[in-house]
Amino acid sequence: MSDPLISWQHLRAGNERSFVPARGHRGGLAGARPAAAVFRCADAGLASELVFGQSWGSLIDVSTWGHVIDAGVLAALEFAVDTKEVPLIVVLGHHDCQAVRTAAQAWNDATMPDGATRATVEHVFGSIVHRGAGASVEDLTAAHLVDTGLALLERSPAIARRVDAGQCGIVCASTDPMDGRLRVHAT
Repeated sequence: MSDPLISWQHLRAGNERSFVPARGHRGGLAGARPAAAVFRCADAGLASELVFGQSWGSLIDVSTWGHVIDAGVLAALEFAVDTKEVPLIVVLGHHDCQAVRTAAQAWNDATMPDGATRATVEHVFGSIVHRGAGASVEDLTAAHLVDTGLALLERSPAIARRVDAGQCGIVCASTDPMDGRLRVHAT
């Protein structure tokens, strides 16, 4: 059985190989079990395998705009931890998140967008309330990633059981816009 810390170290090492050209090659994992499930923002721009320097298919990739947690996201992540026994969920954000920017603008203007965008804005509002309306988009994004990681534990008994048993960990991180390196916001 894999340890969450070992899995995270493997992903971090892959990230170092992937975004530091002087150091080398892209790595990957052998075996049928994915290294992790990555819950990322749909407008992140880079595939999770590229961010972590992993081979294609070595991660379970789940994405929504603004990390909105719906039944599909929970089902995919519960499948990852229960059926595939992944030892790690990474809540992955990115610089200048348009979903967070849209929510901050709606908050500041006291207006709500129409359609499905409203659900994302409402989801991000909780992070704005926790962090403060005057915070930067980057600070709000970091707070939102942490809130999302906590929400996964609150909304999924299956994920919470695996985390409590030490069989799975959650890391909330974002990529740096300059060099692609990871910034960890919470574990």
